[in-house]
Amino acid sequence: MPQSFVEFPALTGLRGIAALWVLLFHLWALCGEPLLNVGAGNIQLPVHAFFSVGWVGVDIFFTLSAFLLALPFAAWQLHVAPRPPLTRYFLRRVLRIFPAYYAQLAILLLLALMFGIGRSLDLHDLLAHLVLWLLLGDNPVMPLNGVWFTLPIEFAFYLSLPFLALLLKPRWWIVLLLGAVLLAISYRWYAYLSVASAPVPQRVNVIERFPGRLDQFVIGMLSAYLFIAIGAGKQRVLRMSNALTFWIGSIGLMTMCAWIFCISRQYWDGHPLLFFWHTLTSVALGLMIFSAARGAAITQRLLANRTLHYLGEVSFGIYLWHIPILLWLQPFVPTAWSGAERMLGIGIPLIMLTVLAAHLSYVLIERPALRWGRPQSAQPALETELPQII
Repeated sequence: MPQSFVEFPALTGLRGIAALWVLLFHLWALCGEPLLNVGAGNIQLPVHAFFSVGWVGVDIFFTLSAFLLALPFAAWQLHVAPRPPLTRYFLRRVLRIFPAYYAQLAILLLLALMFGIGRSLDLHDLLAHLVLWLLLGDNPVMPLNGVWFTLPIEFAFYLSLPFLALLLKPRWWIVLLLGAVLLAISYRWYAYLSVASAPVPQRVNVIERFPGRLDQFVIGMLSAYLFIAIGAGKQRVLRMSNALTFWIGSIGLMTMCAWIFCISRQYWDGHPLLFFWHTLTSVALGLMIFSAARGAAITQRLLANRTLHYLGEVSFGIYLWHIPILLWLQPFVPTAWSGAERMLGIGIPLIMLTVLAAHLSYVLIERPALRWGRPQSAQPALETELPQII
């Protein structure tokens, strides 16, 4: 029987890093994508490269979400736990997303109505927002908050997971993996062909939809399957230290980030990386997540500290609120400032106000909602009371 995995502190910390990385990416982008080099003489380190790939935080969210949510299903398929109750699973998924999302939607609409901040919605667009029908169809509804584009992708995975989990078993997992990778890459290819001449934002909206990210979710699921299989003694693996696994994954992630930074100008123009970058990145992330869940000492030192753990707990609020707060702060910074000065001038209050908003969202909305969806008799082990993310 695998250990109880009510929470993995290192994975909660990783979620905090992902949320901050997305925040820093949007801060850098809205400040004009400044070139930030640190060094002396001919040796210059392009610090802006780190900010420019901050959207990798979304890849972390997707892969980590799949890992955590697939654990009880993997335990069921490996005969070490009963089948997770689907009614409770779906209730928990709704309570994870919608209360905090609806609260933010109501606040943004109220600000637009009373103070003219942002934009209001007509009835059609409001209904689309209520059911997360965003950026879909021939006449896509643009979300009030740009980061909401990931919510339909995440929720589509929630709906698919119980069916995908039917293949989390010996000899069938390879079918799941190959099928997901083939479907995702094929979708990205055909989606790109359909929007190749469209503006880049439209290409992003179409190519990055759920089928195009299915491989990331499945790779996260298979990391969970391997974690349970090893813990249950049902899988023989090479004796490899957890630390080495983590470093292999970390080097792989850094390599993928450096690669896409180097070809960023060509990426959305049909560069080969457009079709398989997410796949390879999630393999690296899967290794990191797997080793962190198995308690690699390096992950505990790097990721399980109190600050990152707290940021991981409130990461959904950080993700939801940083864009509106960033847009509200932007007019207060002089346009004559350089990009680096603008980043510093906006960044400090942005982080402080975003963490405050995220804390309030977590304490007043998210945590009470999840507690409401948790039956009093729930057992801690092998339940879906795992660290939650978007």
